[in-house]
Amino acid sequence: MDHLIKDLAILLLVSLPINIVFHKIKIPSVMGFLLAGVIIGPSSLQLIQDHEKVKQLAEIGVILLLFVIGLEFSLQRMMKDLKVILGVGTLQLGLTGVLVFFIFNGSGYSVNQGLLFGLLIPLSSTAIVLKMITDRAEIDTRHGRICIGTLLFQDICVVPMMLIIPLLSQSGQLSPLDFGVATLKSITAVAAIFFLARMIVPRSLQVIARMGSKEHLTLFVILIILGTGWVSESVGLSLAMGAFIAGIIISESEYSYQIILDILPLKDYFGSIFFISVGMLLQVDIFYDSALWYLGLAGAVIGLKAFLGFLACLLLKNSFRISFIVGVRLAQVGEFSLLLASLALEKDLFLPGHYQSFLIVSILSMLAAPLLIQLSAGLSMKLHSLFGVAASDESESVEQEKLSGHVIIAGFGMVGRNLSRVLKETHTPFIVLELDGERIKQALDEGISALYGDSTHRDILLRAGIQRAKMMVFATTDYIAAEQAVRLARQLNPNIYILVRVRYAKQVDALNEAGANQVIPEEFETSIEIFSRVLHEYHIANNIIEQQVELARLEGYSMFRGLSLDIASMKKFSAYLTASLTESFHVLEGSWCHKKSIQELQWNKDSDAKLIAVVRNDELQANPAPDFRFEEGDIIVIFGRHANLDWSLHRLQSGK
Repeated sequence: MDHLIKDLAILLLVSLPINIVFHKIKIPSVMGFLLAGVIIGPSSLQLIQDHEKVKQLAEIGVILLLFVIGLEFSLQRMMKDLKVILGVGTLQLGLTGVLVFFIFNGSGYSVNQGLLFGLLIPLSSTAIVLKMITDRAEIDTRHGRICIGTLLFQDICVVPMMLIIPLLSQSGQLSPLDFGVATLKSITAVAAIFFLARMIVPRSLQVIARMGSKEHLTLFVILIILGTGWVSESVGLSLAMGAFIAGIIISESEYSYQIILDILPLKDYFGSIFFISVGMLLQVDIFYDSALWYLGLAGAVIGLKAFLGFLACLLLKNSFRISFIVGVRLAQVGEFSLLLASLALEKDLFLPGHYQSFLIVSILSMLAAPLLIQLSAGLSMKLHSLFGVAASDESESVEQEKLSGHVIIAGFGMVGRNLSRVLKETHTPFIVLELDGERIKQALDEGISALYGDSTHRDILLRAGIQRAKMMVFATTDYIAAEQAVRLARQLNPNIYILVRVRYAKQVDALNEAGANQVIPEEFETSIEIFSRVLHEYHIANNIIEQQVELARLEGYSMFRGLSLDIASMKKFSAYLTASLTESFHVLEGSWCHKKSIQELQWNKDSDAKLIAVVRNDELQANPAPDFRFEEGDIIVIFGRHANLDWSLHRLQSGK
């Protein structure tokens, strides 16, 4: 026990600084965990020497990691992205798996081993790709949605794969009946998940939660993990599969958010145990003996996966640029491949040498992944322009020669749709550019002129009438594509007004340099909207709110737009304006001022606030005479400083 505690403490000691450093340089910590495992493992510094203990730690890491993944698994999200999941995901997994099987089977491996590699190699790293896409604010981009949908499909397929691998370890070749039994088991497992999620677990959690103790809830969650794992192993599945099922069961309950909050702080540690232990299993001397061979093999795997991912995306009528980015970003071997490989090793389906070779190639591909993801967008642009690959569907016909002085809208998401409808209502000519076929169909159904194409391509912009357009609006969140398209649009039409929407204020500078006239960062505008609404709730006059908004924009954008404004002077002006404001008072029958004249109020004697107007029957009476009497329904408009306005409103209501 003391050795196990020591080993876990070493893992924590190693994982903490790695997490901090890799977070600062914005690279997934998975890479650091793998490298750390290689360094501290039995083949290097030997801080942890026992191979059997390393395997036990890896198994603990797998169980904990799969539980957290199951906890974050969303069936609703899966149904929402069903088309992308079943489209690119099926093609990518199918094409890669079939080709890998024939390559290994033709190289002298058995059918079962060929099938095993056909299951392992197509999977990509959800941890690495999702982390990079999130950090680059590309979740809502076309290629981001395709990558995430494909990764989700792969994660779902891991469940039946975990059932198939024990069958592959049996002597002889798998029969169709064996695959049928495996499929039936997976369907039964899914049915059990739904039954437990909908019937048993929520009620049990509700009873436990009513006891009012977080400790009871946490203990019950642990019971679900251990119980599901035990049942799963009893019916021939793995403990890891049971942990995944337990996570899904709990994720479907109404208490999942609190449970996630309790478990989430340990997520990185759960993951670090697995990835560090995988790194420790790698034997460095084997890599050193044939380093060039393994580097070449890793390059071949990356190239094969990138090409087949690109082809799968292209076959579903995505543009060349989007298909290239998706292919490159899914080119690494994933963490689930390592998980399945460890299961295959346990079932003696892998020879030790084969497992080490697969481990080395997988880790090399994962180490190359962040660099490839960072280069993918820029490289796609260069290939785009170098080979002149068309990103449009030539069957689309738009009467662009009739467009002049129009607006080009790049992107038909929420922002693009709202802008399009406003322009349509105001009879302003415009055309939409979009890469999503479903959105193009939606635009055409609404009677909107739309062109399927990539705004980063010269031919598409020319077809959209860029040289005759008055304005171009980028309503997408793809910052890399927007920067490239802004440069191209400015080159094709030096006089066009370009407005760009971005996620972060730090992206404003580069887009202005590229040629944008105005860049609107979402995070900055959201903060302005929040303080505007707060001021409205405190009845601050609209002109003062607008002045504060303008001041915030001038100050916030000055560093990006090169403005030499005297912000101190602007703040003095702001202080002067906010010192005085207007307020209105609605006269009711019970108001003290009802039926009284301005002279009777002794307004000028008792208050420095000015009574500047009265609205009666929708007619404005400015500077009313002293004998003017107030009636029910009148709206009195007064002007002054805050303290005087408060006194005046109280006086009009109560006479005090």
